[in-house]
Amino acid sequence: MEAKYAWIIGICLIIAGCTIGGGLSDSGDDGSPKGIEISNETPIDVQLGSTDVKLLDEDSARSYLGIDDEEMKRLKKLGNLPSITIKDFVYYPREGLDKWVEENTGKTF
Repeated sequence: MEAKYAWIIGICLIIAGCTIGGGLSDSGDDGSPKGIEISNETPIDVQLGSTDVKLLDEDSARSYLGIDDEEMKRLKKLGNLPSITIKDFVYYPREGLDKWVEENTGKTF
């Protein structure tokens, strides 16, 4: 019975070796893995979430607007950000934020 298990282990090791070896075939000529080249010249489009979401919580709204905590506090204090309160939770409509940004471009807060 022990020889039977040795064969199974041997076959598993061969399969694992072939799998790992196949992964290394994607490496460069010098053996180093190929990577993605990133330059500062072209922007990277990153989708943080689904664009189907219509209401954003405060963290998502901050991220969507590209501002930090202090800037968000300042805008909330002014009270002119479009928002909806549902059971003590404040949400920011994505379309309302877009419109607000367009209407307030060039202003200083």
